[in-house]
Amino acid sequence: MITEEVCFWRIQWAGTWMLTRTRASEKSIRLEHPEAIRIDDSKQLMLTPETPQERVQAAARTRNGSPDVIYRM
Repeated sequence: MITEEVCFWRIQWAGTWMLTRTRASEKSIRLEHPEAIRIDDSKQLMLTPETPQERVQAAARTRNGSPDVIYRM
């Protein structure tokens, strides 16, 4: 599975500090906002299945999964 950690960020936009509307990975947010500050309490783990067997396992886990782990199907 491809694992990616995502969270909300505090960014400076138009001279003011604001929160991002969606969660983003550090790699993607740093491209546009190198000054971004991570909001630690909003961290989630995104798992993307690569094989058919992993997709079946992910589908079973989404029913009883943790709120901190999201499976991207």
